[in-house]
Amino acid sequence: MLLRWKPGLPLLLLLGQLGPLCRGALAAPGLAEDTVELDFFTKRPVHLVSPAFLSFTIDANLVTDPRFLTFLGSPKLRTLARGLSPAYLRFGGTKTDFLIFDPKKEPTFEERSFWQSQVNQDICKSGSIPSDVEKRLRLEWPFQEQLLLREQYQKKFKNSTYSRSSVDMLYTFANCSGLDLIFGLNALLRTADLHWNNSNAQLLLNYCSSKSYNISWELGNEPNSFLKKSGIYIDGFQLGEDFIELHKLLRKSTFKNAKLYGPDIGQPRGKTVKMLRSFLKAGGEVIDSVTWHHYYLNGRTATKEDFLNPDVLDTFILSAQKIFQVVEETRPGKKVWLGETSSAYGGGAPLLSNTFAAGFMWLDKLGLSARMGIEVVMRQVFFGAGNYHLVDENFNPLPDYWLSLLFKKLVGTNVLMASVKGPDRNKLRVYLHCTNINHPRYKEGDLTLYALNLHNVTMSLQLPYHLFDKQVDKYLVKPSGPDGLLSKSVQLNGQILKMVDDQTLPALMEKPLRPGSSLGLPAFSYGFFVIRNAKVAACI
Repeated sequence: MLLRWKPGLPLLLLLGQLGPLCRGALAAPGLAEDTVELDFFTKRPVHLVSPAFLSFTIDANLVTDPRFLTFLGSPKLRTLARGLSPAYLRFGGTKTDFLIFDPKKEPTFEERSFWQSQVNQDICKSGSIPSDVEKRLRLEWPFQEQLLLREQYQKKFKNSTYSRSSVDMLYTFANCSGLDLIFGLNALLRTADLHWNNSNAQLLLNYCSSKSYNISWELGNEPNSFLKKSGIYIDGFQLGEDFIELHKLLRKSTFKNAKLYGPDIGQPRGKTVKMLRSFLKAGGEVIDSVTWHHYYLNGRTATKEDFLNPDVLDTFILSAQKIFQVVEETRPGKKVWLGETSSAYGGGAPLLSNTFAAGFMWLDKLGLSARMGIEVVMRQVFFGAGNYHLVDENFNPLPDYWLSLLFKKLVGTNVLMASVKGPDRNKLRVYLHCTNINHPRYKEGDLTLYALNLHNVTMSLQLPYHLFDKQVDKYLVKPSGPDGLLSKSVQLNGQILKMVDDQTLPALMEKPLRPGSSLGLPAFSYGFFVIRNAKVAACI
């Protein structure tokens, strides 16, 4: 039987001996302070996550000026996205509720130039953005980015329209990159009596049907803050009714088997929890997964110390618990997804969210989410405005991209349990899964341990006795260059990670360890350890 956190279930069972939950046990005598023993629970998986567990987003604000959607035609950007397949690509964010589809709108000059360059070619394999167009857009992007961030900060949003070409650009990017597109519909289009006005959604569905597009859907983004953003208050019951309306609309179209996700609420505090509860009671039956959003910090005030603070990392546990509690009370067994998440809200923390230091939050969130039973985690954003992107404005992968790529290649869907013996456990955080058997080097029964060390000394991890003599492959990630933890470049086992060329990702080379040796994890680093030939029955 698979476990997920439920009210009344001892959290220790799912979270292992983590942090403040289990203090005071002493390390075995004779072990050096920086040597720790690990406990594994591998009798059965505690949870099964989706093969698309690690997924990501494109923020809807990229369409504010549709010219910049042309970036999605870049072969380099598509190569990077393909590296993280299988995954969902969520098109959503605050701007979702200020976008209106106009089927009569003409494509921009930039979009038109891109499509013309693709005529009579395989759309997924052919050329790139015309170089003059790309050059001009790259020059203009920093100004557009500032405009988008200012709009976000001031919370003054204007309606924008998007064309058929914009939808095509987005769908082609997803399709050519092996991603499943989830499209967020505008929930703030309202009738006089505040019911959802579905006429614009109907136009979009008609167009997508005519193109035989395979898309999943959402309705609205963070409805708990509609009043603040637009002056319109929608309660959870009304939102549930709106989702039922959308569900009926989908059933009458070629999207009768399409998935529907929601309500994409913000952090589970006070009124937001109340809204989620009434939404699930009213409309929870028609959604395939419950989606919620999480950020640890405010990007304008976050510090490097916050990013390395295990107590900050632990705050995620309480938020996830609250969501599971409401879901179990209203729609027991309904899947829970983290529909949008990153380190800090407001576009991320400058000089932090795009550096090596952000990896501790990202890897820990993936580990805790899997262990608590969250089926999919969608990272904000793959590419776009702000500092929390995986790929920068020059289409160069940032540290969290490489961390995500390693996770994809090495970590399987069966979630197991690992914990650290001894005191002060919350600075050394360990997670265990079956290995991803799609990796050519590994096979069923192998284990992947991933760990992050927030101590200022190297920690030596000792495997449980029955695995002590196994061959282990180490994938150690450290910052590269003089900026240390604030570096935008990383090394894997001492080799700097960078693309071979615009269409080729580098090989992620392991470092085989001598059987019986302890697993060294330097101060402020993270990594993966694949235990080969472990023959764990739960992984076979």
